[in-house]
Order: sequence, then structure tokens, then C-alpha cells
Amino acid sequence: MERLTNQERLKPWMGVVFFAVLMGLFVTVCAWMQAKWGVPGLIATELLFAGMSVLLCVIRKVRISEVFPIKKITLRDFFGCVVLLIGSYMLSIAAIMLMQYLVPSSMAEAESISGMLYGPEANFFYILFAVGILPAICEEMAHRGAIFSSLRGVKHEWIPVVVVGLFFSINHLSILRGPFTFILGAVLAYVMVKRNNILLTMMMHCMLNSFSVCLSFITGLANSETTGEVAAAGGSLSSLGLGLILGCAGPVLLVTGMMIINPKEHKAKRYIWAGIASGVMLLSGAAIFGTSIAGNTLVNSTVAFDVTEADQSNLANFTIEEEGVCVVQVMVTGAEGDYHITVADTAGNVACQGDVAEGTFRLYQERISPEPDEYEIIVEAGENAVGEHPSFTITVQKA
Repeated sequence: MERLTNQERLKPWMGVVFFAVLMGLFVTVCAWMQAKWGVPGLIATELLFAGMSVLLCVIRKVRISEVFPIKKITLRDFFGCVVLLIGSYMLSIAAIMLMQYLVPSSMAEAESISGMLYGPEANFFYILFAVGILPAICEEMAHRGAIFSSLRGVKHEWIPVVVVGLFFSINHLSILRGPFTFILGAVLAYVMVKRNNILLTMMMHCMLNSFSVCLSFITGLANSETTGEVAAAGGSLSSLGLGLILGCAGPVLLVTGMMIINPKEHKAKRYIWAGIASGVMLLSGAAIFGTSIAGNTLVNSTVAFDVTEADQSNLANFTIEEEGVCVVQVMVTGAEGDYHITVADTAGNVACQGDVAEGTFRLYQERISPEPDEYEIIVEAGENAVGEHPSFTITVQKA
């Protein structure tokens, strides 16, 4: 890990104070700007972070070129960073599913963020700049630039990796994304420790954020109600198991990326530990998913029919024998019309209801706590659905 020429001017406690100041501004001024202005407020927040980072360099009289080092990106560095990023993203799937299951209310964050970024008039290039490009520059200047540089003088390299990762996680003020942002922040700090090139971390940050924006627009999640419905539903045990399975290759990919980035210090035994971690994730995920599907699924069926008139149809019935929490999910394919889902008991008491979201992935999902009784899932087709042949995949599962 390279130190600044005049490292004595930027000490660890200064990085802690700087982060505390940033957080103070973030929860007061920045929160107000984002609440009042939306996306422009987000842009102003990022510019404030960058400005504060440069101001620290000016006040402490340290070289900006050393705090934000920019070097040529080699082919090895590029591929190593891409592998690290893929590994981090795979682990994020497991981490987010875990938090979704442990703290279901944390999914409400997705609804509020989606509401601000992906409104009815959301412009792809504007959101890409505000979410994909600008944070990759400004947040890296603050975390892997100013804060990281204050820790360059510490003896052990793992300390800035952990501290910067922790600060990056706290900065996002998100229970749902907390573990993932810690992993990502630590991985980016590791790249700075070994390559001392903030251009690499900016590139990785930009790739990840831009991928998220593109995915939202491509899949139709932008300008839809799907995110809000999933947020309200929270997570199920089967989702947790599936997340562990999908993310199981993450540890091996992280070690591979570390080997590409820093081959001289690579140790073969890291693959052993990574393999063990991946194996545990795969086996535990398969066990959780299989057990959940076998023991907790109340309904798992697919119904298809021709819509001949705007009317109601029964999709499925299920019985609740004891009090608890269930996740109701109805996915619609092969249809573009309006569909309304209602879950009610034998007396007609509604447990939940709502419209199937627009977009590529047409989904209705709700988390309910029904009383013991018999329930039916009813779909009401709108007038613009007449003539369609929709397919409904219905799942009701104990959470």
C-alpha cells in the first residue's frame, strides 16, 4: 500500500472525522435536498461529496494527484476487477435475500428508492448519469480517495479494507443493502491497496450501478409497481435458499480476482477456504430451498384460459390451518391487459388485493397474516384484457 509523500498531514483520525462530517451533512442537508428535489437532489449530494473530498486535500495541503491516483489500466487489472465485481455481485444476491428474510420491513427501502428514481417520466440517460456514472466518481473520491488516503499510514493492509468497507456500508443507511455495500466497499478498498489506481474502483463502481439501471429499464421494473409489491411482501425461506444457491460461486470468484490483480501474493490455500465457503452456501441453500418448497408451499400451480369478457375467475384455493405469515405471488405471462388479484376467505373478507404490475415481469406479490380459514385467489380481468390468453403462475408459501 503506497503512502502519501507527506502522509503525516493526513492521519487516520482525520479520515474518521471527515466521514463523520459527511454523514452529518448526508442526514441533514443531503436528505433534505433529495426529499425536496428528487434526482437533482441526489446529483447535488454526489457533487457535495466530491467537493468535500477536494476541500480536505486543500486544507491538509496534500497532493490531489496522490489522494486520487489515476494510472493506466492494464488488461490484467481490467479482467481482475471484472471478476472481482462479478463475485461481489453474486454474493450480493445471497446477502440481500438474507436481509430480506431476516428483516422483511427493510424491503420498503426498494419501494422508496424506486419511486424517486423511476417515476413515470424517468429518462434512461438522465438516470444513468445520476445513478450509474456520477456516484462512481464522487463516492469513490470520498471513500477510496479521501478516507482511504487517511489510512495509508497504518501498518496492516486489512485495516483500511475493513474500515473503508464499513464506512461505505454505513454511508448508504440501508439495512437491506448493508452487508452487500460492506463487501463491495471492502473489495474496492482492496483494489486501492494493491493497485493504487482510483480509476479502477471508479470503473467497477460505474459498471455495477449502470448494470442495475439498465436492468431496471430492460426488464420493465422502471415505471412499474413491481418493486413496491415485492417490497411489501418481504422475503420467503425459499427465496433465501435460492439466493444462497445463486451466490455460491461468489467466494471462488473473489479469490480468482484477487489472484489476477495481485499474483505475487496469491496463496493456493485461499481456494480451499473459498471452495469450502462456496460448498456450504450451495448445500445449505439447496437444503433450505428443498425443505421450504416441500413443507411450506400451500399452492404451486399454473392456470391458463381465454379471456372472453371482463369478469372474475377463480385461480386457486388454499387452506390456512394455523396463524402465521404467508407470501402470495401471482405472475402473469402472455398478456398485456389489466388484471386485479384478490385473496379472500369463505366469508368474503379480503386478505389482500391489488393490480398486477405493468412491465416485462408482470407480478403481484403480497405478504399476509391470515386467520385460519379457507381462501380463494380471484383474478378480475379488465376490458382491455378481452381476447387474451394469459397464463397465471400462482404460489402461496409460508414465510
